[in-house]
Order: sequence, then C-alpha cells, then structure tokens
Amino acid sequence: MTGSRYRDTGSSLISFVVTGILAVMLVEALARQGITPVFRWIPENPLVFSLNTLLALAIISFTLAVIGRWRPGLVVGFLIILLLGMVNTLKISILRVPFFAWDLPYLWQLCALGHSVVSGWITVVLMVGTITLAAFLSYRLKRNVRPCRFRTRLTALLFAAAVIGAFFWGPTTPTHSLAVNNIIWDQTENYRTNGFLLAFSMNVSPVLIRQPEEYDRGLVDRLLSHNEDMAEQAGISGRPVSLIIFMSESFSDLVAVHSQMPDDNTSPIENLQRISADYPSFRLVSPTFAGNTSLMEFEVLTGLFNAFLPEGGIPFDHYLNRKTPSLAWVLKHCGYRTVAVHPFHDWFWNRKAVYPNLGFSEYLSIDSFPGEATKGMYISDEALVDKIIETVEYTHGPYLIHAVSMQNHGPYLAGRYGNDGVNVQNNLPDWLRHELGTYLTGLRDADRQLARLIDYLSRRDEPVICLFFGDHQPSFSLAFYKACGILSEDMASEMLLFEVPGLLWANQDNILDAADIPECFSPAYLPTVVLHQMGIPLPSYMFYLQQGLTDYPVVHRGFVQDSQGRLIRLDDCRRDPFLKGLEILNFDVLFGSRFSCDPVAPVIPEQI
Repeated sequence: MTGSRYRDTGSSLISFVVTGILAVMLVEALARQGITPVFRWIPENPLVFSLNTLLALAIISFTLAVIGRWRPGLVVGFLIILLLGMVNTLKISILRVPFFAWDLPYLWQLCALGHSVVSGWITVVLMVGTITLAAFLSYRLKRNVRPCRFRTRLTALLFAAAVIGAFFWGPTTPTHSLAVNNIIWDQTENYRTNGFLLAFSMNVSPVLIRQPEEYDRGLVDRLLSHNEDMAEQAGISGRPVSLIIFMSESFSDLVAVHSQMPDDNTSPIENLQRISADYPSFRLVSPTFAGNTSLMEFEVLTGLFNAFLPEGGIPFDHYLNRKTPSLAWVLKHCGYRTVAVHPFHDWFWNRKAVYPNLGFSEYLSIDSFPGEATKGMYISDEALVDKIIETVEYTHGPYLIHAVSMQNHGPYLAGRYGNDGVNVQNNLPDWLRHELGTYLTGLRDADRQLARLIDYLSRRDEPVICLFFGDHQPSFSLAFYKACGILSEDMASEMLLFEVPGLLWANQDNILDAADIPECFSPAYLPTVVLHQMGIPLPSYMFYLQQGLTDYPVVHRGFVQDSQGRLIRLDDCRRDPFLKGLEILNFDVLFGSRFSCDPVAPVIPEQI
C-alpha cells in the first residue's frame, strides 16, 4: 500500500511538472509562431525557461489548491496559462506589442477584437487546439476525480504563495538575484528573450500602486487653495510664443568628470558656453543616470516626479496608457501644432503609444529620416536639426516641437566616427581614452547643431523659445566615474551623477525673465518655468509646483535640495507638507480621479 502511494505521488508530481513545461512551451509557440523557435529558445536561455516553468507551476498549484481535485486542477491551471498566452498572441497580432499586466482591465476588449482581426495560421491553431483539448479533457476528466488530501492542497497553496511572494513581494526577487535583465526599453525583445510569463511578471510590481490613505477631493482642493494667490499674469502679452524643446542624448558639460577632459584649449561645448553667457542657463538634476531617457521625458513633459513612483517603474511603459495632462496638451488646447521628433524606432520606450496620450498630434520617428542621415551608429544631430527646421518651415501658427536626439547614444566604441573624431591626449588607458574621444565627438557635434538651430531661429519673425538640455550623464563604466572620485557616499557627489546643463534661449529680447529660475532644479519644474515665460496660464497642479521651485527645487528619488541648498534624503522628509502634497498630486494626475486637473483647458483669448 505504501509503495503504491509513493508511486501515485511520483506519478502525480511528474504530471504536475510536465503540465507546467507543456504550458510554457505552448504559450511560447503561440507567441513565436511555431514550435521550432521554442526549441531554439530553451537551450539558449535555460535559466529563464526554468523561471517561466516555475511561474506556470505556481499558477497550476493555486488552481489545485482551490479546486481540490488533481486532474481538474491541472487542466484548469493549464487553461488559465493558455488563455493568457492566447491574449498575448492576439495583442501581438493586433498591436504588435505584447500583453502587459496593465492591460488586464482591457482583457475582454482584446478578446472581443481577436475574432475580427486574427486570421490565418493563428486562427487554425487556436481552433484545432481548443477542439482537441476539449475532446481530450472530456475523456480524461471522467476517470480520476478523487479529491486531493487536505495536506496536498495546503502544500500546493503554500508553494504557489511562496513563488508568487518571491517574485512580487520579496525583498529580493529571483530575477534580481539571478541577474535576469528586464529589457524595459524594448518590451518586444524583453518577451522574446525572457519568455511571456517571466517578462509579464517583471512588469507587475511597478503597477502595484497604493492609493494614499488621505487622498480625496477635499485634500486636493486644500492643496490647491493657495493657487488663487499665485494666479498672477505671467510672461508676455501679444503674439503667442512658439516652443522648441531640444533634448540632447547624453549631453553633459562633464562636471562630474572634468579631470579627464582633453588638455587642448578647444571646448567641445563652446557654443553652449557662449550662448549661456547671454541667456538663462541652469543645471537639471535628471531622474536617471546613463540611460532610461524616457524618465527624463516624462518629467519634462508632465511636470510629475519619478521620485514618487515605484523604483523600476517606467511611466512610458507602465502608466501612460490614457490621455495624461502635459505641456503638450496645454499648448495643443491653445491652438499650437504639437510635434514630437525622435530619429529612432517608434516602438522604443513605447513612444508610438505614449506621445498621442501626451498630446502630440504628430510623431516623426526614424521612418521620417533618409537612410543616409546617419553618423556613427545613429541618425545624426545634423539630420535632426534639418527635420526641426523643415517642420518649422511648414507650420502656420504657433508650434511645439519636442525633439530628442540619438547620435551620441552609447556605446562609445573606438573609431565610431572614423577620422572625424576628437583626440584625447590625457594619460588614460587606451580603451578609456578612445571611449572618451568618441563621446566628445558626439558632444561637439550636438553643440554645433545647437548653434545652427539657434542661428536659424534668430532669423524667424515669430517669437520662439528654445529649451535645450541633456537627458542624463553618458554611459561610461562606473569604474570610470569612480576613478573621477564621484561615487563616494556623500549626497553632493551622488547628485553630480545626475546633473546636466540646461539653457533657455529666445529670439526676441522681451520674452525671457530669468528672475524666478533657480540655478539647479528638477526637470519636472520645466513645464511651469516654460509656460510662465510664454505667458500661458498654468494648469492647477502646475501652480502648486511654483512653491516647490523656491522651497524644494530638487526632488529626486534619493534626495531633495531645500531653499538653503541643503541636501536631505527623501525618505527623511517625506512627511514635509509640501512634499506630501506633491506626492498626492502626482497620484491624482497619474492614477486618481484628477481632481487637480482643470475641467476646461486653458486658452489664450485674442492671441491665436
């Protein structure tokens, strides 16, 4: 009897594991349009395949514990995984992007759309598979429907809870411990490399947003009650002012690495330095270091702070799935043409979906640039400025152009620019000297194109502001920054890793007023600063930011800087009334009922 029980247990465990493996393989076969790519993927990625199987087994364990019968539990768990895989396949077929955790509220809409847009082999596979599975189950489930023992159900439930807890609520997730890379900037590649269940799970935790206990309309109204006192006439009167935002990839004056700059007398950013002598310049404390450009875009365009979002959260991927108040929406409602320009693939950082939700009517991606416009590895800054000028030329009326460059993106490989590279003569290791030379070449080119753009705009009749800044420090190795002495424990050194230069320029003398612009501040304050300079009324929640420009000009995930220039850990002052209010408004705009957003968009009467 005991031997028979062990054999039954062993057989059950084998069927349990095999069901999980088959579920993962079938889901991946659907996503990859065949079983052959799955057989290539498994040996190339045995670790991620094992983690996908572990997640599948956790789902099946949970259904076993709930249903309490072995074979029905296996089958229902298998079908749940298959359903998720089908939805993933449908979404890829419809929208060319995978199924994410934040799509769950729209699951039934996707399923409803599926029958009308999915055709060919996918329909055949789903129909044949479903019919075959239904026939198999109708036969097999008639046989063994004995209930599981309580101990078995409890074990299954504990296993499911342990796996799910480790992946979603543990202090260190398995993916982090095993150094599995969440390819957040390209979710299609993320799912292809890491598999559906694992990639899906890695994108769950940033979506788990808790509503602040004190959040309600009354609190938001009290936070904004001081707006009436601040609602003064801003900027200039007369014709509307157009705006060009030029965010330059990895543009830095290298304050953090000045000791490694070239020895010659030619500065790679001589034009920025020359222009900054006559126009308002400042330093921005980027929310990101050496990558994740979209985090900087998010703050600049929305006036919201990454500091109050879950660590690892990527707003462009995780949160901006509905129309979101932004600088672009304000200007669009005022009659501006709103254009986003980025010379890279439109799927990168999910920009194709995000830009319309941020109020951009047009998006010019890499498809809008000729193939010969590259320099080094990417579309050149010269081609980007050409596109900006072309857009201005064909625009009648005021415009917002949000341009993000690509040329100086890493890696900074030796010889990337051929004979046109900057020579670094410092006493550095060869690999580092060549890497720095490549970076400085791109920096020099960006600086030259800034000067060319400003020279063109200076000859335009319409009033126009150009906002120029870098998105983050360049992606040199941490060993390089450590050698420069800026990876020490103090917050001042830490802040250097995030500082980038910024500049406001205008083609008419009566536009800019730099009196209220701090020397150093967070990019989330830029919409408030720019709209003030343009003479456009601020949305309600942006009025609140005006106080922050004085009280807490820098609000970063790791630290804040107060009006006295003191650096304080954010966690040590989160209960400060202003910062707590800022967090509440962040939640209200992104996830809440938007009590702080104006029911009617601001307009400029008799100007447009």
